[in-house]
Amino acid sequence: MNIQSILDNNRYGHAILLIIICYISFFLFNDEFFVNIMEARNFVTAREMIEKGNWLVPTMNGELRLAKPPLPTWITAIFGSIFGMENLSMLRFPAGIMGSLMVLFMYQFTLSLNGNKIKALTNSLILVSSFYVLYMSRTGTWDIFCHSFMLGAIWIIHSAFKNHNCKSLWIKFSFAGVLLGLSFLSKGPVAFFALLLPFLIAYFTVYRQINLKQYWQPIALCLFIFAVISFWWPVFISIVHAQEAAAVAKLESGSWMNRHVRPFYYYWNFPIQSGVWTMSIFTSLLFPYAIKNFKAKEEYKFALIWTLSSVILLSLIPEKKDRYLLPVLIPSALLAGQLFHHLYLVFKHKSAKKADHILFGINLWTIVTVAFSIPIVAFFMFQKHKLMSIHAFTLFTLFSELIAMSLVICWINRNVRAMVISTTSLFLIVVIFIIPHTGGILNRNNHFKNIAEVRNKKELQEYNYYSIGEYDFRIELVYEIGKEVKHWDIKSKPELPEKKPFVVLSTENPKDIFTKSHMSKIRLDIIDQYDNNRQRTGKRRNKECFKKYVSLVSPLSISDKTLTEVTSVEMNKSKDNGN
Repeated sequence: MNIQSILDNNRYGHAILLIIICYISFFLFNDEFFVNIMEARNFVTAREMIEKGNWLVPTMNGELRLAKPPLPTWITAIFGSIFGMENLSMLRFPAGIMGSLMVLFMYQFTLSLNGNKIKALTNSLILVSSFYVLYMSRTGTWDIFCHSFMLGAIWIIHSAFKNHNCKSLWIKFSFAGVLLGLSFLSKGPVAFFALLLPFLIAYFTVYRQINLKQYWQPIALCLFIFAVISFWWPVFISIVHAQEAAAVAKLESGSWMNRHVRPFYYYWNFPIQSGVWTMSIFTSLLFPYAIKNFKAKEEYKFALIWTLSSVILLSLIPEKKDRYLLPVLIPSALLAGQLFHHLYLVFKHKSAKKADHILFGINLWTIVTVAFSIPIVAFFMFQKHKLMSIHAFTLFTLFSELIAMSLVICWINRNVRAMVISTTSLFLIVVIFIIPHTGGILNRNNHFKNIAEVRNKKELQEYNYYSIGEYDFRIELVYEIGKEVKHWDIKSKPELPEKKPFVVLSTENPKDIFTKSHMSKIRLDIIDQYDNNRQRTGKRRNKECFKKYVSLVSPLSISDKTLTEVTSVEMNKSKDNGN
């Protein structure tokens, strides 16, 4: 059995290939990116679950954390308890698992849709090598969880609709209810609005012959299982913390309207979020060409309506962020896959029109240009600044040019499948050779000094930590320090928070914050000063709140005060005698 036969017909061969690609894409060097604010919230909450046992009522830096459902944090906490909360690679491991499941769910869904294994492989390769799928599967946040579970539920629901005489109908809808519940328990109704609803709109628009009455009993069971899994935690929280839960619900609903507000058209550059497949998705949106030439017109319309419905629904919400486009990349992969399958068929049967050659050329030569030029970019970004070894740069250049030449051969032979494989390979060598060297690019601050060093100062670990001063204490710093940091408002509460020594963290020099009254009651030892900014001084993202003094405050006892006063008197007498 040759390689072509394995790629064409072997479902297990496809699974092995996708698992290998998922490992490289989502797990290899997954500790290179620094912890962002969303991850920090998740990790701090997970750490306090382990340390304080706050599994049902999560806290973040000592305060209730009810804004997000807890399932991703529970999973992160389990991994943290086993491998340690400082093991960033393992804290991100669950996100990689969910990203891998999303890719495998895509394969299964495509098989359910058309039974074509090559289409299933093509769609899965496009999804696994899309930029935002890569990024979200490498960071420990909630989005990849809810959308991965939802895609699994969509696959099972579609399979049940398509095979309605199947004896396992009840099992399928039961399993779908479980996955729907897990999606809700990961990030509330987000995936229902951004992924499930657009799927249902597209499905019932294109495949209208579905009679839901014959499914009402299994669907009722599905909804019951979904409700039990989804709502037990919100109901529990609304009982034990009713006021706080109501306040959080009001805040979260208001934030959709008031925070990060962008214009309606903000998301209409969504193909860019796929990275290397940007041109493929753009060209697959050419509806007049597709509806006239594509053989699988229903599948194309289904993928197109699903994609556009998702973008339109997300655009209706005033709050917009780039990462909210993650669910759009799922139907977009189906859409691009339709284009490649059409090109494969017309080139195979030698029935290609001029437009087919043009579109294939636009897609292929765009990737050829990227493959040829990316070593030049790598040289100026990495090699020139000695951020990449000469051996790594040479290998990267060699592989990039080999892929570029293989793409040229694909153009000569009009080999669409090889073009998809080569494009995916280009994506993988970027992951292998570029990501390990991104530290110097992402961190451009010559004065960077990580406050995580405080974890290694054993003499400070027994003390409680307080933030003081005008600047907020960022949750990213709370994660780096590894301990809860309480806020002490010196102006409104001038009395010392503790009678024993404690640590204070401040952006300003603590000597400029404490009053004379405070200084008469404490001994202040400045331990060190840290700067967790990744951008240079003067850049917009270089913020004062990431610069912190770490100081030890030791309250003076009565005997200490007396000794200090006596010493002061003696010093004054000496000065007088000297005069």
